[in-house]
Amino acid sequence: MIFRYGLVGVLLFWGMFCSLCAVSAQTNYKRIKCICIDAGHGGKDPGCVGKISYEKNIVLKVALKLGKLIREKYPDVKVVYTRDKDVFIELGERGKIANNHKADLFISLHVNSIPNNTKVSGIETYVLGLHKTEANLQVAMKENEVIKYEDDYSVKYSGFDPSRAESYIIFSMMQNLYLGNSLRIAGLVQNALIEATHNTDRSVRQAGYLVLKDVAMPAILIEMGFISNPNEERFLNTVDGQNKIAKAIALAFGSYKEEVERNSMVLAEHAPEPQQEGNKTVAEAKPAPAEEKGLFYAVQIASASTRLKDTKCLGYFGDVYELKTGDRYRYYVKKTNNYEEASRNLGSIRKKVRDCFVIAVYNGKLIKVSEAKNLEKKLK
Repeated sequence: MIFRYGLVGVLLFWGMFCSLCAVSAQTNYKRIKCICIDAGHGGKDPGCVGKISYEKNIVLKVALKLGKLIREKYPDVKVVYTRDKDVFIELGERGKIANNHKADLFISLHVNSIPNNTKVSGIETYVLGLHKTEANLQVAMKENEVIKYEDDYSVKYSGFDPSRAESYIIFSMMQNLYLGNSLRIAGLVQNALIEATHNTDRSVRQAGYLVLKDVAMPAILIEMGFISNPNEERFLNTVDGQNKIAKAIALAFGSYKEEVERNSMVLAEHAPEPQQEGNKTVAEAKPAPAEEKGLFYAVQIASASTRLKDTKCLGYFGDVYELKTGDRYRYYVKKTNNYEEASRNLGSIRKKVRDCFVIAVYNGKLIKVSEAKNLEKKLK
């Protein structure tokens, strides 16, 4: 739970705006037009094997139910399946299917298992990243084993060996362009699934899944339960259980779609006119002058681990400034020398941007707001 609410709180807003920055000038705002649903395994690859069922069959049934629900509720959304029957699809092809259809979201469905352990149960939702625990690594290794069903897999995947921990170093170098939105949909899905099934909440996690590596969109992988747990396996094989899971994911998708499009329309309405640099449209944040003396407050609206090259999507509240602190870039607006004014600015901005807050900068350095308030009194 710490991961979900801690990391999401830090990265959500940045991810949301990064994705929205990619919106073309022709469309003006981001709409969720296409979702790619990936039923894991299939054909000669059964996935996890339980006492009465195979993973490949469970996830396919849920995938088809999920797609049907989304089509019925959102007829304007195109639903694409990586497979809609019992066939084997290579991991690399699954991402290509999503990319070729220019999907706005990728959801991969799976079922978990722990050999010789019938007690562990629960639901996990993953986003791409470097595994944080040995348990996450083991789950990723197990799911990535599917590539061994492919001919010349070591060549296709550039020497990647799913059974060697060293191979997973590549995931520490993956870009975080879609991480914020991936975390957002992951949190919504995880919460909806727990509420619908009352199953054990094993939280949102990060791990190195090959199936998520090359998709050019927000992407999550859902472990819907443990087939190694007899009670959970029975639930996963019932029509009622599959319906509950599909409905919960569809509900989370709807919340995500509404939020992305609502925030995007705010950006489209308030975005300033971008500047022209040659044939490219750019809008760069103004760097906070390191030599600037004195104290000021501002409202931070985004942060990132890498510098944003184009910040036109952040400029709907005025000039955007950039401050480098440690290994993060902070983006803020509404500079003022008065804390009360900063608080008023925060109130108005928060009506449209939920995850913003007041920061204080003194002599070009970020300081605590409490320290700044004391300093402000001394400077008067």
